[in-house]
Amino acid sequence: MGIFKDMYESRMFNSDWEYRELRRMLREAIERGYVEKIPVMKPHRWVPDEEWYRDKETGEIYSLVPPEEKDRGHWIKVDAEDLIKPGETVQ
Repeated sequence: MGIFKDMYESRMFNSDWEYRELRRMLREAIERGYVEKIPVMKPHRWVPDEEWYRDKETGEIYSLVPPEEKDRGHWIKVDAEDLIKPGETVQ
């Protein structure tokens, strides 16, 4: 299990505090060298504030979308298969 599941197991935030706490843990993990913020490889037109983070040990990538007025935001694992173009293989 990677560091991201330890930080926050749910997909949606139940409160703004949970979102802020996850951001704090991410900053700390980046400072300690466990995690890195990476560019969003498949940006969504309707989600301009999305951020991606990669666990340096496992290679897992998670997407963080902040809460908004009508949306609680989310913290979900990015499926690596979605990043591969048809016909490509990962080595």
